[in-house]
Amino acid sequence: MGRRHLLYVLPGIGGSVLERPGSGGKPAKTLWDAGFGDIAGLLARPGRLGVDEPLRPTGLIRSKRLLPGWTVVPGYEQLVQRLRALPGVTVDEGRPDGRNPAADVVLFPYDFRLGVAHAAELLAADVHDRLKDVSPAERAGRVVVLAHSMGGLVARYWLGPLQGAPLCRALITLGTPHRGAPKALHLLVNGVRLAGARLNGVSDLLREWPSVAELLPRYPAVWDSTTNTARYPHELPLGGLGPASKAAFAMHEEIERAWQELPRTGTEPQVVPRLGWSHDTAGSALWDGRKLTVGKALPAWLDLAGWEQDHGDGTVPAISAVPLELSGHDTSGWRVRDRHGPIVSAPWIPGLAQAYEERQTLAAVRGDEREAALGLDLEELHQPGQPIPLRVRLRGDSVPGLPDTVWAAVRSTEGTGTRLDVRLDWDERAGCFTAELPAQPPGLYDVRVSARAVPGVGDLSASDTVAVVAP
Repeated sequence: MGRRHLLYVLPGIGGSVLERPGSGGKPAKTLWDAGFGDIAGLLARPGRLGVDEPLRPTGLIRSKRLLPGWTVVPGYEQLVQRLRALPGVTVDEGRPDGRNPAADVVLFPYDFRLGVAHAAELLAADVHDRLKDVSPAERAGRVVVLAHSMGGLVARYWLGPLQGAPLCRALITLGTPHRGAPKALHLLVNGVRLAGARLNGVSDLLREWPSVAELLPRYPAVWDSTTNTARYPHELPLGGLGPASKAAFAMHEEIERAWQELPRTGTEPQVVPRLGWSHDTAGSALWDGRKLTVGKALPAWLDLAGWEQDHGDGTVPAISAVPLELSGHDTSGWRVRDRHGPIVSAPWIPGLAQAYEERQTLAAVRGDEREAALGLDLEELHQPGQPIPLRVRLRGDSVPGLPDTVWAAVRSTEGTGTRLDVRLDWDERAGCFTAELPAQPPGLYDVRVSARAVPGVGDLSASDTVAVVAP
């Protein structure tokens, strides 16, 4: 390792390539690379990713992909390319057959089906193996972790319950659901849905994965109208949750206790969160005794004054992307305009890690000052032949007026076909720009929204990826 720090890159749920190892003369077979064929295959044959199927992680996914029902998961190749461009970097790609013990940057794929603790134990073993020949003084603070989404929970479990904190200088989290996400609650209770129909196979599959339960809100996100009380998800009498939700809540409590016990000597890991704020995001739920309805509003029964304009990244609420121990901190420098998936391709990310290498302060790599941003309200799954509804809101503290025009461009992620440009209309009643994007054949599509010459701000844009699949 030529650099002072060993940088680990941890992907989110669905962000690792999973392979069935070869045996009996049969070659190894990739079962999850998050490509469109994987998505279609998973919908048709969900058992291929059942927890009883022994798989091994072999790298990080490439290009923009989708894990059905949870979120659009982008590839990590742009991030890796930018990290390679840092001075003196050698990258370990995370392939079990091509391990590089001398690497400075370690891509750390993991079997995202099996949960946070399982992945954290493997992370602890990998760090130990790479630093075993380094003196105790040199091991201290040697590691910097850059984690996306669930990867941040994996890192926190390693640092806390598995006592890895003395080895870590900093943990950078990108859209990590430190406090969980109501979207996971919707998936476990109501299932993955397409045009209102429940996709039973993949819905039942996600209930098997400990990881999805570990993404449940760890705050009382549900209002129980039968008793007029706020409830945690694991307190609801719903079969879709069961013991897994209680075990997940206990796991979050274990992380919290361990972090509370870390010595506050100035040598503990610095936690650097980044959170999306401008996009409509599931934030709370209502239980009426028969049906659970998840909505895109913050829980009114909690004291969240000052967070009214902080929505989320489309998947993780802004309030959830703040680690518990940083609850009282100023979050203004943590806000970014990106949605949950595209955040990993943001050009400012390598600077966060490089700041520790060069002993710089983080003042130069702050997040948005929340001048203004576009907030997208866009579902990830759509049927062939059906238009794709899109809502766009202009958000910010002091935006004097609306742009004259807002456009959405739709194009296949493969770069094939004609790009479609659609102008959005202003809906005075809803307070947003709206459009129905043209129906598309099965595939993955980039949607980029642009607002030109926003008064007092300039040009703004936001993007995400959707999948068109047959139920």
